[in-house]
Amino acid sequence: MKPGTCGEDVASREFAVGAELAGARLDRALACLVPEGLRGRRRRIGEGGVLLNGAPCRDAARRVKPGDMLALADRPPSPNPAGARLLGRSGDYCFLFKGVGLPSAALAGKDGDSLEARLPGLCAPVLQPGEQPRLLQRLDCATSGIVCAALTEGAARAFRAAEAAGHCEKRYLALLTGRLDTPLTCRRRLDTAHRRSTRVLDAVAEPFRETEFLPLHVWEGEANCRLRTVLDAAAEPAALTLAACRIRLGARHQIRAHAAAIGHPLLGDTQYGPPAGTGKPAPAAPRFFLHHGLLAWPGGRCTEVPPWDWLDEFLPAEAHRRVRAWLEIPD
Repeated sequence: MKPGTCGEDVASREFAVGAELAGARLDRALACLVPEGLRGRRRRIGEGGVLLNGAPCRDAARRVKPGDMLALADRPPSPNPAGARLLGRSGDYCFLFKGVGLPSAALAGKDGDSLEARLPGLCAPVLQPGEQPRLLQRLDCATSGIVCAALTEGAARAFRAAEAAGHCEKRYLALLTGRLDTPLTCRRRLDTAHRRSTRVLDAVAEPFRETEFLPLHVWEGEANCRLRTVLDAAAEPAALTLAACRIRLGARHQIRAHAAAIGHPLLGDTQYGPPAGTGKPAPAAPRFFLHHGLLAWPGGRCTEVPPWDWLDEFLPAEAHRRVRAWLEIPD
């Protein structure tokens, strides 16, 4: 196919980006190969069915440049409704994506699906003889994003040592209630012992256990109302803030509990932010938007964009750039 032309051969499985598509998003440029609609193209990208310069690219917002080669994978991975996949291997570590609705680990004494149960199968393509992956992190069932697994006991110890020394950085995106105008850091100690909910104490947390919140974009007025309608949010905050969150040494529900402590609980988090008008938490499982998008320490690094389709419609271009800069994803 001639570089940069659209529509000449929609049955083709390969396309060379021309000058007229320079700077276009991957999901838009893909229309030259897949005229099935924007949502369909994004789904295909998210499932690993699109190759950019010969390698799978799951970032629909990635900007293409002249000379880039787009292609459809010969065998796109089958859809995974629970959203678990291998992102890659670096040294003695594997990076995985965990979607919303899949527990990180099975409950003690109970059978059931979990990322931990799927770990051997997900990592199998990159494992060497004798290697046994083990999870180094856990995310809430309603949280999406990166989870790291060690392939050796030595790698697990090295990761824990980096965490304890404050050399491990974990960056998140969160949708908070209310207007957060300036960066805030919550340094309050957390009590996680024998509790369904983590309790925030008045004491200062141990080193590296704080949570940083940095506002990226605020929705107010009509924009806020339209976004809440799309997200089917029952609460009615006057504003919503997309925030960047950073932790180094995490605890159970740390970001959720600290967000509530600074007066900006996650939208939909009924466990830490009471529903409007009730004054007490609801027993139903919370549905909120929290994504672990960057994990970095001396032994490895991984980034992953959030699986939130609504960002494309409701987030301005400049805020998109701030999100990508926060996750250190190139345009």
